[in-house]
Amino acid sequence: MKKTVFITLLLLSQFAFSQKVKDFFYAEPDDKNLPVFVRGNLKNNTILLFVQGNYGENGIDFGRSNYPRWKKSLEVKVAIAYFDQRGLNTSVKKIDTTRINPTQVAKDIIAIAKKLKEKYNAKVYAFGHSTGGQDVLDCLAKFPKEAHYIEAGIVFNAPITSDFSPERYNQYRPQFLKNIATNFIAQKKNTAYWQEAFDWMTTTDSIHTPEISKRWNRYVDAAFTPTKRKTGFGMALKVLFARPYNPLRYLNEKDNKLVSDLLWEAQRDVNRWKLLPQIEHRVLLLTGQFDAIAVPEELQDASKLIANSTLVVLPNSGHQSFLDTPKLFEKAVLAFIGIN
Repeated sequence: MKKTVFITLLLLSQFAFSQKVKDFFYAEPDDKNLPVFVRGNLKNNTILLFVQGNYGENGIDFGRSNYPRWKKSLEVKVAIAYFDQRGLNTSVKKIDTTRINPTQVAKDIIAIAKKLKEKYNAKVYAFGHSTGGQDVLDCLAKFPKEAHYIEAGIVFNAPITSDFSPERYNQYRPQFLKNIATNFIAQKKNTAYWQEAFDWMTTTDSIHTPEISKRWNRYVDAAFTPTKRKTGFGMALKVLFARPYNPLRYLNEKDNKLVSDLLWEAQRDVNRWKLLPQIEHRVLLLTGQFDAIAVPEELQDASKLIANSTLVVLPNSGHQSFLDTPKLFEKAVLAFIGIN
């Protein structure tokens, strides 16, 4: 009996191990555009297509270095596909600037999702952080039919407004500080300080100058200390000498800056509030209680505009919720995609 149980457990463990994947390919192999790195476990037939935040940042080094610490958490139950956006790791002279824009990013997400679906026959979820989450929302809103390769969207710590949106400075960020202050006052924590913050924000009511912005940041920074992860030499080695990187070009970063500047400027023309009602997919909106970039007040309004959305606000968490409260983050993601 014991021998039978042992053999059964051994076979199950071997099956789980056999589902592990570590792969690299280009979504556009002829031009070597959109490199994709896939790692994790396919035992649940699920891939999270990670869309990196912060314009011009590499998604593959984020995954290879294990900065988000998903290698021993999410990647135990699902595979994650990391990719670098169009134009990264390319000589500046070779970048087609006409194709560096939010609409092309949305099309690229769909193209990669299609490749993953064909290659692994797995369920693909678009999984975006910060501005990468904005890209996921734009993708699902602009191309609801073409995005049928995508099961649903998981959008974490992603602001709906951009740097050019008046709502950010006149509505959501002032309300964010007022709510934080009200919460601390109710808990009788540093009451005088937070009453001062509340009164100041009530009389100011708009973050319209650099001086006011600095003061707003001082109050907000006092509310929460985010988790910081140091990047060491070993993490760098996992990145610099692996495809698709040329270490000298990678460290130069002229290409990344060009892509970043173009995508940042393109946000002037995006009104995401008008796009949200067009989304037909299921969407998980996730942010941190103290995320000063994707404030909960903003995500609450966004959730009302998406027909089939779920909003989760993680307590004691900031803009990198996957580091601040990793277990709660993982639980929310897995619950949304139906994996125990």
